[in-house]
Amino acid sequence: MNKSAAIIGLGVLGSAITEYLLKHDFEIYGFDILPEALAKFDSFENFHPCSSVADLFSKQKNILLCLPAPANLDSVMRAMPSQKDLNKTADSPLVIELSTLPVDAKQEALLLARDKHIRMVDSPVSGNRIVALQGKLSAYLSGDEEDVLAAKPLLESFCQKVTQVGTFGNGSKMKLIGNILNLVHNSVTAEVMVLGMKVGLEPELIHKAISGTFSSSAVFEGRGKLMVENDYAVEGMNFSTPIKDSDFITKLAKDNYVPLPIYQVALQYYLAAMAQGYQDMDAAAVCAVIEKNTNLKR
Repeated sequence: MNKSAAIIGLGVLGSAITEYLLKHDFEIYGFDILPEALAKFDSFENFHPCSSVADLFSKQKNILLCLPAPANLDSVMRAMPSQKDLNKTADSPLVIELSTLPVDAKQEALLLARDKHIRMVDSPVSGNRIVALQGKLSAYLSGDEEDVLAAKPLLESFCQKVTQVGTFGNGSKMKLIGNILNLVHNSVTAEVMVLGMKVGLEPELIHKAISGTFSSSAVFEGRGKLMVENDYAVEGMNFSTPIKDSDFITKLAKDNYVPLPIYQVALQYYLAAMAQGYQDMDAAAVCAVIEKNTNLKR
């Protein structure tokens, strides 16, 4: 595989993916609207900052998008130069959309891409900054089969698991329903840790005893460790992202008449965390919220 790629969007997750690829000898072309986001990679000789979306497209055909909101995706798609002058479809750029956004926003982006003769797949990634820096993200890859097969090798270079999930848009559907489990598991993990501590169990023992059992989960074992350490100032995933995603999940459920009472209750801990000033902490800080609510002092 040609070890070069481009990425648009160097925020919390995009910058982690970029750093991992750079450290594994990829030539990376990057663009972000914030100059300071580009400046973070000044020390890497194999990082090439681009001045615009069009500039990036002129230098690389495999383009990753890691964007925070539908408006950002729409803006980037409209800034992409048309490729109508290319003779072969295989020569056209391939856009790999990694963001967690509503399905309709992805579909609108696909229409813009097709109008410009640009190939595109929908492949949101699951995981936080910590696992991204380890190359252990998971991807839900969807789109036309030929484009999916073209995108898969690049995704496998920074994801430990890439699952093909069918037609374009299925990736985003899969990511949103998966995020329900992520948030619920995190909130329940915090409840378990606090109840255990309230009845006199040491947090280290709770984590050790439950990890690896049928009752455990990847969230319990990962975020539970942060709860044990009572240290949430890590570059994982803060509260703003899951709260942003909650709007997309709620709309998807409402549009399809599916009640999500357990998810909505678990979400309240995240809102409380924001109110209590934990917005820049890892989402494992829901444990601190429940400790405060139950007057638990460590």
